[in-house]
This record gives sequence, structure tokens and C-alpha cells, in this order.
Amino acid sequence: MTDATVNVLLVEGGPGIGKTLLLDEAAGAAAARGTAVASGRSGRARPAPSGPPLWALREDPASPVVAESTCAGWPGPMLWPAERVRLSLERRSAAGPLLVTLDDLQWADPATLMVLRTLPSWLADRPVAWLLARRGTSARGDAGLLFDLLEEEGAGRVVLRPLDGDAVAELAADALTGTPEGELAELVAQAGGDPLLLLALLTGLREEGSVVVEAGAARLAGTAVAGVTLPWRVHTAVRRRLDELGTGTRHVLEAAAALGRSFSPAYAAETLGEPPAALLPSLEEALSAGVLDATSDGLIFRHELLWRSIVEQVPVPARTAPRERVARRPPGRAGPRSRRGPAGGGATPESLTNLALLVWDEGRLSRGLDLVREAVRLPPDGLPRQPRAVLATMLTDLRLLDEAETTIASTVEEAAGEPVWAAEIPVLLARLDLASGRLGSAIERAETGLTAAEILGAPALASAAVSVLGTASLRAGDLPGALRYLEHDPVRSAWSAPPYMRLCSELTAGRIDEARGGAACGMISLSVVYDALPRHTGALTGEPTAAAWLVRVAMAVDDRRRADAVVDAAEGIAWRNPGLPGPAVAAVHARALREHDPEALFRVIGEHTDPWAKGSAAEDLGVLLGADPGCREQVIENLDTALTCYGAAGAARDTARVRGRLRRLGERRRHWVRTEHPVSGWASLTGTEQAVCRLVAQGLTNRQAAGQMFISEHTVAFHLRQVFRKLGIRSRVELAGLAVRAGAGQDARHR
Repeated sequence: MTDATVNVLLVEGGPGIGKTLLLDEAAGAAAARGTAVASGRSGRARPAPSGPPLWALREDPASPVVAESTCAGWPGPMLWPAERVRLSLERRSAAGPLLVTLDDLQWADPATLMVLRTLPSWLADRPVAWLLARRGTSARGDAGLLFDLLEEEGAGRVVLRPLDGDAVAELAADALTGTPEGELAELVAQAGGDPLLLLALLTGLREEGSVVVEAGAARLAGTAVAGVTLPWRVHTAVRRRLDELGTGTRHVLEAAAALGRSFSPAYAAETLGEPPAALLPSLEEALSAGVLDATSDGLIFRHELLWRSIVEQVPVPARTAPRERVARRPPGRAGPRSRRGPAGGGATPESLTNLALLVWDEGRLSRGLDLVREAVRLPPDGLPRQPRAVLATMLTDLRLLDEAETTIASTVEEAAGEPVWAAEIPVLLARLDLASGRLGSAIERAETGLTAAEILGAPALASAAVSVLGTASLRAGDLPGALRYLEHDPVRSAWSAPPYMRLCSELTAGRIDEARGGAACGMISLSVVYDALPRHTGALTGEPTAAAWLVRVAMAVDDRRRADAVVDAAEGIAWRNPGLPGPAVAAVHARALREHDPEALFRVIGEHTDPWAKGSAAEDLGVLLGADPGCREQVIENLDTALTCYGAAGAARDTARVRGRLRRLGERRRHWVRTEHPVSGWASLTGTEQAVCRLVAQGLTNRQAAGQMFISEHTVAFHLRQVFRKLGIRSRVELAGLAVRAGAGQDARHR
């Protein structure tokens, strides 16, 4: 702990938990002791730069600043507002101790966050104390990152929790002048220890004459807790909380509340006439705001009192509409809650699977596995998403390949008679082949799955197949083929697709674009992946080196902020999944690249179980050590390890790249692949000759083709002469025509 931020206290908690009251009480106590107080807060509206601290110090944020900064390290007009905060604090603290309280920092502007990141340590020698509060307790968002950094430097941290039973009873007895009993005690418990809701309930009941106190016992004046209309104060408090959410989210919550306190996301989607994926952004916002909680049975309103208030404020016809819609469901159609009734809170395979995908995208992999395994154990409900297919996908991503293979085998049995499910089987097997290094089989099976998906009109399945085809083709050294497959991804242009699906598609596109045009070209697709972190981390879990690769690309374009974001997200996944070894290794690999740490990379090589990932780490270590002329032997050793691992994974493009690195060191590694070919015609061309043909047919020069294939320009010219001889042609124009005709049959399968 340093002395820089011991004068900072951080306060966190959910909405209505008492953060503002705590800050007000602290400010009052400080003022009573003669300490000057400067209080401010952030708002949802976009403020002026450094607006909250400037308002707290009674400075006008809109006032122009004409003086240049006199503080080293704070140059430029963009930082003048922060400089004004510093100067004002120095002036105010010169007269005596000063307490600065700032509330609602979850909405703070970047300039305010910069002030709070910097000034507490810069002014540590002055009598300035800081009391900072924000909503939430997770590390999401810039304010969460600021709090984590300040705590690492010595700031104190207080997390406000819901009131326990004793505190609730004491508060209720004090507000009502009597101890709640019977139905009133049940109603008080429905506040869930939320101080704001509890005080609104108690005050409202007293004001509306709904409580009778006799002999020290407080009881409801009505007959039963279920028959009591909630006080208007409760409705006002709930409305204010919901007003902070988007209009779409409030609409979803109103519809879901009519179904019961707990509900299935799929069932809520059906009542609204929307696909389940369309509701995910709204449900995620409600989860983040603390209105909903995720359970093994689906979703539940965090506080029963809040749920009751929403229901009471929805018009009666709107409350009954969802149930009437169920009643009108055509006979024979199984609804998401057909086994337990619409208000029973029962989970279905579809609702559990949707929830599993949601938490998986948040990086809670173990929880996602648990949910989808529970979905598999339930009887099928006739809905399109098959839990076993999702489970097989997750297991493959985590490289639990034996269990994934067993799961796929059982999926084949359940898919009988279901065309969409049956079409998933070759795609699942293709993903398994890709993870196992069987690239040829992966491409063949994925092509089968893509054809079926396009016939059935299943864009999500088509996108999964394209991802396998693009990645496998790239690893096999067929960049033109990878680009061709990329054109058939229906999800990249569908912004309504779930984030985890669309971001994985963008990651595949980024890999292919980076291979085609370098890191800057790859960033065109990847920017959306970086910017979605840490809110959506599903793209980091698709394969073991996704995080490390994203760090490598960001560092190549000198974008350290995005590299840091990837490292933070990867380490967050590892922290949330201590029982899974893969995420921890992936996080270490990512940070090792960011920090240029050879010792960590050496450990990663031994801990990666995936051959391609192990080869990637070995290549990274070889490249890192290559900067030191005294490490030549270690460089060659690690590149040889990478060569072996890439070879085991069938990654021809990667082995070619490593051979190129070794050649530059004066080391040559021969490779022999014996394949029987006809003596002439297109079928007589070797794999390398066909790859040269595709690149040249696209208009690339010999030098450009050599760069794509990691071979020399002379080698390209040699292969091109062989191609001309075997095909009986004399020009690139003739070659382009033959290449188009040769690819037409392959393209026809994807139209």
C-alpha cells in the first residue's frame, strides 16, 4: 500500500442501497468538525468535461480557460478542465482540510475519471480527502476499472449490502413504532433488505393508514398481504428506478412481470412476439441494473416488492394478455412452460439454454456449462435450439474433446426426424475436427453443414459453418478459399444477431483480413470485438489463443488501450472460472505478450493442451527472444517446437511462416509430402501449386503471393512455371480463366 491514495474511500452498492445517504452523512459530520466540503454527482446526461468535480468546487465548467497549463504532464487544451480542478483544489485546501464527495460515478465522463485517477496521488501532500461512490460492484465499465486501480494503490473500499434480518426488523419497528407481525412481516420481507424500497413501503403504509399498532405489535389493517395495494411511495420509487433503463427494457420487464416473479426468457419472448435473441440486450441491461437476477430456473425479479409494483402499475388487460396468448396457442404446440404452467417458474430446455448462452457471453463459462447440462437432462420441449448441440460447442471451445465427441454422438440420436438439428451434426463434427487438427475433414463436414443450413434458411448454423471453413482454410494456407467462404456469412451483416454470435463472426473475419492485409486491415473487423469488451467476452472463448492473438494484433498497430482491454477481459474470465484450466492459461498467454514476459511464455508452452495453441506460444517466445542476439539457440529451439506443434495441427500456413523465420536465421527445415497426382490437368496440381494459382488469378504479383504464402518470390515463379507446363497454358490471363472455372463447382455449393 502506498501513501498516494490512503486518503480515498470508495463506496459501491446496488441502486437504493444507501450510498447517497452515506455520502451526505459523511459530509455533514465533516462540516460539523470544521472541514470544508465539496459535493457533486454525475448524471446520465452528457456533462461538460470534468463537470462534476468543477460543480462541486463551485467552478463553472463552461467558463473558458485561456491560461496554458503550468503542470508538467498536463499539456494541451483538452486537459485544461482537469488543470482547473487541480488549481481549485490547491486553493481551497490551502485554507484548511477539504473533503470531496462525488456520487453516481458510474455515469462519470472520461475527463472526470481522469481527474480522479490522477489528482488523489498528486495532491497526497495536501489535506484533501476523497469519498467516491458508484452503482454496482462488478469491474464492468470505466468507473469499475478506476475503482480497482485506486484500490490497488491503497484506497479503502466499502461495499454496501442489503440489510440483514435484524437490521430490517429494527428499521421497521422504528418507522412504525411497533414490531411487524403476521402479514405485515411478510410484506416487509418482500423488500429484500433494499433500504430505499423498505423505507418507501413503511412510510407509505403509515401515511395511508394501512398499519394498526397495538401493544407494541404492528399489523396490516387489511386481511392478507396478497390483498394489500402497495403504497404510492413504493410505486414512485420503482418508477424512478425503471426510468433509468431504456424504453425497450421497461416494456420487456412489464410483459415479463405479468408472467410471474420468475420467468423464462423464451416464454417472455413468445408473449411479446419476438425471437428470444431480440430480448437479450434488454434482459442484460436489467441484470446489470440489479432489477433481475439469473437463477438455474431462468430469470427472477430481484425484489418481490419491485415485481409487485410493476404488476400493479400495468393495466389489467395488459396483465392478462400473456396468459390469453398461451390459451390461444394451437393444439399440439408445446410451450416453454407447458409442464408447469405459465406462472409456475419452471425451467425449460430452451430457457436454460438461452440463459446459458447469455452467461457464457459474460465469461461465466462454468455457470454456462452447468445451465446447459441441466437443460440436457430435461425432456425435449420441441423448440428449435437443441441443448446438446450447445453443450458440444462449449465443450469443444474448452478443448474437452472426449466429452464433446460423446455429446455429439448422443445428439445424433435426438436429431432423428428434425432437419435443423440433423444439419447441426456435421458442423459440430467439423468444429471438433478443427480443434483436433483434422483440417481436411473439418472443411468437408462444414461444407455439408453450410449447404444444409442455406437450404433450411438457418443463418446461425450457416455462420458457424463459415467460421470453421474460414479458419480451417486459413490454417491450411488457402487464403483465397477463406475469403470466398467469408462472403457467405449471414450473421456479420445482421445487427439483430446475438452479440456472442456476431462477435465470433467478426473475429473470424478479422483473422482472415489480417492474413490478407496485415494488422491494420484486420482491425477494420476487429474493432467491434475490442470495443465490446468487457461486456461481451464470448469471442475470447472460441479457441485457446483468441485473447493472445487479439493482443498481438493490437500491439502491432500500437493500440495499447485495446491490448489492455483484452488482457483484463481474459483475466476476468479466468478469475470467474477457477475450476477450468484453459481460461487461466489463455489469460497468462495474453498478458505475457502484453508485458513481453519470456518466463511466462515458457510456462504457457507447457500448460497449453491444444497443439496449435502450444505452437503459437512457442512461436511467440521465439520471436520475443529473437530481439536478443545472445539467445539464438533458444530462438531456434522454440521455433522448432512451434513447427512440430503446427505440423501436428495440420496448420500449413503457420508451419510455412515458422520455416520462413528459421530460414532468416540460416536454418532450413525440409518437409516432404508424398501425394499421387495425374501428370497433367488441374487435378495434377499440388496443393502449393493450386494455392499459387488462386493468388495469381486474383491479380497478385509473384512478390505479393510470396508474402501471403511465406515463401520466396523465386519459389512462386518456379511453381508458376510448373503450373503453366501441367495446364498447357502460357499466360496469367489463361490461368485466371481456368481458376474461375475450377472454382465454379465449389462456389455452386454455397449458392
